[in-house]
Amino acid sequence: MPAMLRNLLARAPSMDDLQAVTELRIACELADYGMSDTTDQDTLSDWQRPGYNLNTDAWIVVTTDGQVVGYASLRRCEYISFNTFACVHPAYRSRGIGMLLLRLAEARAREQISAAPPEARITLKSTVSYVNEAAQQLLEREGYAPVQDFWRLIVDLQEDPSESLVATRQNSNLKLDLTVDMPNLMGTMNVQQRTGIYLARQYSIYEKELRPGAEPPIAVGPGEAMACM
Repeated sequence: MPAMLRNLLARAPSMDDLQAVTELRIACELADYGMSDTTDQDTLSDWQRPGYNLNTDAWIVVTTDGQVVGYASLRRCEYISFNTFACVHPAYRSRGIGMLLLRLAEARAREQISAAPPEARITLKSTVSYVNEAAQQLLEREGYAPVQDFWRLIVDLQEDPSESLVATRQNSNLKLDLTVDMPNLMGTMNVQQRTGIYLARQYSIYEKELRPGAEPPIAVGPGEAMACM
């Protein structure tokens, strides 16, 4: 059901919202990193994953004039590990939008717990920018704990590596997720580095236990926290 905030409405997105959601993701990346490589195709690929239901597994928050200022999505891994991605427009942060989106995603994940093996431990993960301290604090208030840091290495495959990565270009970037020993690197590396065709960003994975139980035999890697299904 739609949820009301002050002069805002939360609802499921439709394909008509594709460009607006992409523009929101770009605005959030620009605020956190100063540049963005997200395209409409990235958003569409997320929405077209097998088993993904746009009506129940994604939410947007819109203003009274129709601007999309919040977005969240939920993905599952064998009903054992759920992964949520959420972002709020920089101009609309600290208004409770992020909290609402996280709780909508958690409620949806809890609806599906019964489909998991009865002995399995069920977790909900969220991946956030390492520089977004407000988002990290929100996750901790909502019961999440940091479990891992990783770097996302983006290789620009365009012929001219001097061009900026912008959403209007055709998406031809190779993305690799690298788990590193972050405690030994703190204070020695920037959260974003750009050298030629290479762009590196640092992320943090937070986890919330929805049900205690046995761990799965294969751990979920950092890339799956954003793209697992």
